[in-house]
Formats: sequence, C-alpha cells, structure tokens
Amino acid sequence: MKFIRKNKYYSTIVYEWNLPTGFTCPKAEECLVKVDRVTGKFNNKSNAYRCYAASSERFPAVRKHRWNNFQFIKNGGIPEIPKKAKHIRIHASGDFFNQKYFDLWIEICKKNTNIEFWAYTKSLSFWVNRINDIPKNLVLTASYGGREDSLISKYNLKHTKVIKDKKEVDESLIDYNDDLARTPNLNFYLLDNHIKK
Repeated sequence: MKFIRKNKYYSTIVYEWNLPTGFTCPKAEECLVKVDRVTGKFNNKSNAYRCYAASSERFPAVRKHRWNNFQFIKNGGIPEIPKKAKHIRIHASGDFFNQKYFDLWIEICKKNTNIEFWAYTKSLSFWVNRINDIPKNLVLTASYGGREDSLISKYNLKHTKVIKDKKEVDESLIDYNDDLARTPNLNFYLLDNHIKK
C-alpha cells in the first residue's frame, strides 16, 4: 500500500490515497466506470459523464497501485500516513466502499489532528451514519450523481455538482484545484473534465 505525493494540480503538496474506480464506488450512478484490472478495458455504466479518475487506469502501473491498496485494506491493513504529510486527499480515485472502511478513515483523522484530510463521496449513508462523529480536520463533500442524492438536502451536506459549461454558474464557485473541496461548509461546482473547453 502507498500514498502518492502530488505537487501538481493542488495549491500545496498533497498526498493521495487511491483505490480502483467503480469497484470501490457502491453508490455511484452517473459517473460509474469500471476498468478491468488485467486488460484495462473500460466498462462505462453511464451516459451522463465519465469518472475522470478512471482515465488514469489505462496505465497498468496505476491499476496495480490502486488494486494493491484495495487488497491491503480488504486484508485488514491500515494506511500508514507519510511522515511529511500535512494535506491528504482520500480518494482521488475510488470511494468509501463500506461502513467499516469509512469508520477506519474517521479514526485515522482523529489520530492525526495536525493533518488536513478531505474527500469527495457518493457513499452518503456511511457519512450520515456518523454525521456527529466527523472530526474537524476532515472535510467531506457529497458528489451529486449517485444513488443516495436525496440525503444531500435532507442532511444539508456540503456538496458539489458537475457542470458542462462554466458560464452556467458564478466562476468563483468552480473548483479548479481542490481548494474549495478543502473549505468546510462551502458548496461548489466542478467542470466536466471530458468537455472540450
């Protein structure tokens, strides 16, 4: 298992913890894409838009890394936080695939209060089940387009929507580098990565 250190895209150095797309996204609907672990063949379940993270899985090394992390977790492993990490994005690919795994990240965040954590998720029932137990250093964003969207308004969850054209909204509310995703209590938008600008 391992984190990926990124110094591009984000406004700070960020460590990512990633899992395979689709296979770890039980509540996804509009963006659901599964990439075959061996062949790299895409199975796009939706016509709405394609999961941006799935594109990277055309590379065998990326698939291997993400599946290794997934297998590590399923075997009872606990991610070891890199010593230099100050900012961690949970799941630039993948999602919270069950309640036990969601709860694991709650405990990791609680044990590392000096680190900023954030994640997008469509696994909203896992979040709602622990809504009063989310530590302050973890910012969750509900991502519209899943099977549990009704929970967003019901529980007033921080959320984002994918849009096709930046002219549709106030551009200051479009997140280009995860800075808005890292901001508590702020709803925002994402541009569809597969629309030619």
